[in-house]
Amino acid sequence: MKKNYLKYIFPSMLSFLLTGIYSIVDGIFVGRAMGDPGLAAINIAWPLVALIISLGTGVGMGAAVIVSLNNGAGKEQKALLAEGNAFFLLLSGSLILILLLFALGEPLLLLLGAKGSLLPLAKTYLNYILLGGMVQVFASGMVPLMRNRGASFYSMCAMGLGCISNILLDYFFVIVLRLGLKGAALATVCGQVLTLVLCIAFYMRKKNRVPLSAMRPDGRTIRSILRVAASPFGLTYLPSVTIIFMNLQALRYGGEEAVSAYAVLAYIISFMELLVQGIGDGSQPLLSLSEGKGDVKALKTYARWTFCLGVAFGIAGAVFFYLVRDILPDFYGTSPQAAAYIVHAAPAFALVMALYGLTKPAVSYLYATHRVGRSSILVYGEIVLTLAFIYLLPLLLGLDGVWYTIPAVQAVLGGLCVLFLRKK
Repeated sequence: MKKNYLKYIFPSMLSFLLTGIYSIVDGIFVGRAMGDPGLAAINIAWPLVALIISLGTGVGMGAAVIVSLNNGAGKEQKALLAEGNAFFLLLSGSLILILLLFALGEPLLLLLGAKGSLLPLAKTYLNYILLGGMVQVFASGMVPLMRNRGASFYSMCAMGLGCISNILLDYFFVIVLRLGLKGAALATVCGQVLTLVLCIAFYMRKKNRVPLSAMRPDGRTIRSILRVAASPFGLTYLPSVTIIFMNLQALRYGGEEAVSAYAVLAYIISFMELLVQGIGDGSQPLLSLSEGKGDVKALKTYARWTFCLGVAFGIAGAVFFYLVRDILPDFYGTSPQAAAYIVHAAPAFALVMALYGLTKPAVSYLYATHRVGRSSILVYGEIVLTLAFIYLLPLLLGLDGVWYTIPAVQAVLGGLCVLFLRKK
């Protein structure tokens, strides 16, 4: 069992590790080239950009769970239909979302706090991302489907190629050609194109082809996919919702420098979030297949390993982040005031990283085993808690209340995770 588990987990972890490294390096390039305004603008635009990635991930993971459950129960035709309908949802969903963002991008950016000189910067980044929006939806949606077919190493290569090319192109476009946020967006799109090329090549193989008849929309199958997809979509997108309110309150209580500081802190904790999400997503095929077969022993074993890995990496990441907190501002080229904010808020965000090791794998475990009600409570309850704490805590603690909002939310969610897992 261990060999089978490691075959799924480590490629998934490495894939998300590369993605996390890319997100950190991307911020370093933008910060060094443009300073606080560039970091603030990309952070303000990110919640809209993240909708694209979250749509693909939600549909891909939702379909992967349904496929594995049906395969585990011996219903191969239903599994194939779910995979085919996932492609239909990726196509139709991406078209609708991209058209909406093109039409409503500027007013949405204004609502997110892109005022004055930040608006044209954020708008430039968003518009260039949207040019390759469909590519990103399909790339992020097809990777979990490939992993679900046992191609964990291949899916790692697909994601890894995209991330590495992003880093190289970021340096070339942002630093060498000095294209600013336009260059950062183009680097992201080009990297996703390479990932998608490998995904298409995988499904072009005869044994992996999905017949067109399976892509014909089936209402029951689409509903089952979307029901599960709500949790992985929320798990992927929720940090971006948090960014919206954190940006607004950081701007209110600390100004542009506080937004810049939070941009750096968000880059760092997103690295840990991606890493533990890699653990959860990597275990999903085995958890869903065991649930479909009714193999309780295997399910408990895979779950125990998943939570042990998640918690261990969360604690290790928190300790390391706290130890290097003083040198982070230099890498990102922040102003002295923003640097002071980063160092001051580091203990709060180190706690977040530790708690992610429990809360994120718990959500993945619950939707992988088709406990979509409990997983949705954790995912969307986080939005409610964030809204409450982000307005209440700053009233009592000022800017410190902004920094301690996410730790407070994750602490409450951690308690709910323990309660749900003990019931299970």
